[in-house]
Amino acid sequence: MSINSVPGGPPSPVTALPRVQAGEPVPDTGNPPSRGSPEGRYLLGSGKSVSRQVSELRARQADEAVKVAGAQGAALRAESVDQERKENHRGGDRTWLLRWLIPIAITAEAVTAYVAMEALVASQSLAIALAVLAALTGAGMACTLANRRLNQLPVPNAARVLEGIFVVVLTALRYESLHIQGADALTAAGGAALAGLISALGLLGIEEIVVETRTFSMFLSTLRLAWKRWRRATAETRLARIQAKVETAAYKLQQHFLDFLLKSEGLPLDEARTRASSLKAARTDSEA
Repeated sequence: MSINSVPGGPPSPVTALPRVQAGEPVPDTGNPPSRGSPEGRYLLGSGKSVSRQVSELRARQADEAVKVAGAQGAALRAESVDQERKENHRGGDRTWLLRWLIPIAITAEAVTAYVAMEALVASQSLAIALAVLAALTGAGMACTLANRRLNQLPVPNAARVLEGIFVVVLTALRYESLHIQGADALTAAGGAALAGLISALGLLGIEEIVVETRTFSMFLSTLRLAWKRWRRATAETRLARIQAKVETAAYKLQQHFLDFLLKSEGLPLDEARTRASSLKAARTDSEA
């Protein structure tokens, strides 16, 4: 400290400033820096790993929430399409898988028709061709009658008569073929009658299956709807699991911060609980 004399007045004390050399940092003469809030010290210190875990889980939760929203939208669209197809469907509500019986019925018709053609024509290949043609003709007739029923049109009696004539003619041919092959009259009649019964039941079965079952497009729509619902349920399950992990990590963060405030900061219990709860809300609710 030095004393400077001022003319006409008392000497005044003046604090001597330190001499600063060129290139040396100027000493900070202000107030010491603030240590910041307890939350900031905690998140930058011992709570950094726990806070990072919560943030990562929240990011995963947001991604899963987007996937759930997409899956829910896809499921709703699939439900709408499936419902529209059901409303526009003219036939019954039985599963489309029953239509796999139609090829079996056509095959049975062709086999029994081959019995009728085998002994009546000289060539086996011609007998097979005629049998297949007869089976396809019967199936086409049954599908045509089924289509009229689906269109809510009456089936003409002439069509039923024609269908009956078709079965009777094939039955007569079967009888003649069996008789030519050496069977007695009773055996040939029994075999022909059995084959005729199979033929008639096959034609009626094809018609009823076409009328009472869903279409292939409805079958695919149902499969697509089941797939979309499964994806939605899976996404919702994953989201629920991540939400549970977020809650667990947030509770761990709250308790860890509470211990930090009590032990390191020396705050009262009530204030520490309030701050810990606020930090948990800030790391979870505000980021949702």
